[in-house]
Amino acid sequence: MSTLTTFYVIRVTTEEIVVDPLTSSDWVRAGAVLLGAVLLAVLTNRILRRLIAHGMGTGFASIIASRLIAYVIFLIGLFYSLTILGVRVGPLLGALGLGGLVLALALQRLVENFIAGVILQARRPFTIGDTVRLDDHLGIVADIDSRTTVLKGLDGTSIRIPNSNVVSNVIVNLSREPARRSGLDVGVAYDTDLQLATQTIQEALTRVPRVLADPPPAVTVNGFGDSSIGITVLYWHASDIPAELAARHDLVIAIHQAFAIAGITIAFPQLTMWRGEPSVAAPYTEIPAQVHTQQPGLDDRATQVKRRARQLRRPMRSQRAEKPADP
Repeated sequence: MSTLTTFYVIRVTTEEIVVDPLTSSDWVRAGAVLLGAVLLAVLTNRILRRLIAHGMGTGFASIIASRLIAYVIFLIGLFYSLTILGVRVGPLLGALGLGGLVLALALQRLVENFIAGVILQARRPFTIGDTVRLDDHLGIVADIDSRTTVLKGLDGTSIRIPNSNVVSNVIVNLSREPARRSGLDVGVAYDTDLQLATQTIQEALTRVPRVLADPPPAVTVNGFGDSSIGITVLYWHASDIPAELAARHDLVIAIHQAFAIAGITIAFPQLTMWRGEPSVAAPYTEIPAQVHTQQPGLDDRATQVKRRARQLRRPMRSQRAEKPADP
């Protein structure tokens, strides 16, 4: 009689997990199935990562999608190998489900960020290299991992924003389109010829190569300010931040040069100083004994009497109906 190790019954609650004694052939078959599942999962992970990266680009999406499918293949192989060993998977799945629920509640924030990262990769409101404004932070997207979105700030800082915050807030992608519009406000003096001022700005725009001709820029007079008449210059430029700053820099110089040649004054806030000299005619000839302005309804005698009566009336008496006056 061969000496074989006998595995006795193990119970979870009232159900058996292992039902029959195991032989060496069962272990070999179960090990072969599990090893084959691991190799198939690894191979599938590599192939799918390359295929998804070729279609959607490298990043978190290709990693997560390939890993999820690889995990599914591994779990199928694991459950099948357990079945070969005579393990009842139903009670085991119940125990794992309860443990998974407890773990999910403990890691709720991490799971929320993970799901938000999957949503970002699926919807793709931005990709790596885009210039975005997220949660009041401006920067270039450097990475999207399972928990955070990493931005490289314009000042060289590294900013990590939780994926759940990114999904639940406004996402502004500044570089999704090749061109973007900006505005520049210019104030001119009140005695300026506005036709000349707008034509001068239009000519200055043509001398700035970073300002795009299509779509064409627009120059509009927007209203009267405290010390100037406002003019708004709307112009298009390349969508990245360095191009925006460079175009604004060149445009300010071009408008300043054109105004100086045309003799147009760029207005600035002005204050009028008062020295405090007394006026020739005094506003008042005498001081009245009493200051009282007649107001309709307020100074009527009957109204005053009724108001005083209500103020002197007792609280309990105000709840009872008033008796008719004696004749």
